[in-house]
Amino acid sequence: MSVMQIEVDADDMLGRQFSELEKKNLDFAIVQASNKTAFEVRESWKRAAVKMFDRPTPLTVNAALYRKATKQKLYAEIFIRDDVSKGTPPAQYLRAQVEGGERRPKGMERLLMSAELMPRDQFAVPGKDAPRDQYGNVPSGQVRRILSQLRAGLEAGYTSNETDEGRARRLKRQRKRGGGGSFFVVQQQRGRLRPGIYERIEFAQGSAVRAMFIFVRAAVYNRRYDIFGIAEKEWNRLMPFFFERELANAVETSILRGRA
Repeated sequence: MSVMQIEVDADDMLGRQFSELEKKNLDFAIVQASNKTAFEVRESWKRAAVKMFDRPTPLTVNAALYRKATKQKLYAEIFIRDDVSKGTPPAQYLRAQVEGGERRPKGMERLLMSAELMPRDQFAVPGKDAPRDQYGNVPSGQVRRILSQLRAGLEAGYTSNETDEGRARRLKRQRKRGGGGSFFVVQQQRGRLRPGIYERIEFAQGSAVRAMFIFVRAAVYNRRYDIFGIAEKEWNRLMPFFFERELANAVETSILRGRA
């Protein structure tokens, strides 16, 4: 995702000539104004995220970051965070919302595709029975348990026509490795079960199945999170104001210090 730079052409922006004293303080005013404008753009992106997304996570709300301008670098940079310690970075999962187009696969989906458990032209969305956190997402711990048990099933050579005895042994192995019920993948419509990931819950009198993830065709998104349009609007509104204010303050300070 592109990085936005807040740069200043002071003569062009204000359409006037500067005094010698103003020229001495231009760099300082540019740095201060760029940083204040970048901060306000970042805050606008955060407010837009809260409005546009349903129960966005703190990572999504705080995905907008900026690097400050300095005397050596007379511009500030605003960008969407592209690195996280765990999971998918916002710059990746927000790309389709910012630029439009198809959503890129998440980490779980890439693993399922590499194991040939899910077609490469599909995505996994939470099923009706999947547990959700306060943001409407399947908790990461649950996702890890699902992937762990699916890998265990592959390692054990699981097939859809395994015997009851084989299934009992596999369930025992999987519970030792990940606890919980037994997760399995349906790749083609099977009765009422759509393609997806399901959990089989065992009872004394039998078992039941619940949908954890459903596989769907890739969706094409329209541009919703228009960070570039927001940045341009905030630039036009704030940058001239901040620059004039900071330049005036710098000139006044220079006069008071006898550096005119």
